[in-house]
Amino acid sequence: MSAQSIPQDYWAVTGPWVMNADKYLNGSNGYDLEKDLLLCLEGGADSLVLDCDALTYMTGAGVRSLVNVARAAQTKGASFRLCNLKGQPHEIFNACGAYAFVPETVAAAWAPAPAPVLSVVS
Repeated sequence: MSAQSIPQDYWAVTGPWVMNADKYLNGSNGYDLEKDLLLCLEGGADSLVLDCDALTYMTGAGVRSLVNVARAAQTKGASFRLCNLKGQPHEIFNACGAYAFVPETVAAAWAPAPAPVLSVVS
């Protein structure tokens, strides 16, 4: 199949796009994460989830980056949610009132269906 005969939606991703957060989200890496998430939105994501399971520390700069992504998603008519936000990152996010801009979702809402279990017949 040549590149010119591939339909435009051939590589379309169905369902939410999920990205994993690093251990820290602060002024030194917040802007990079923001750019990556904005690229996903520009790439056609209509539902974007940031899995914060590994995230253990976040500053106000990290909160700002996530709110900026939420604003861009809203402008494009897309959704942006957080998942598994806990500990200190949850506390600062809550203290900043950022949940009003970036809602949290549960993992089951975006996780793919489990793979079927294959049994071996002897």
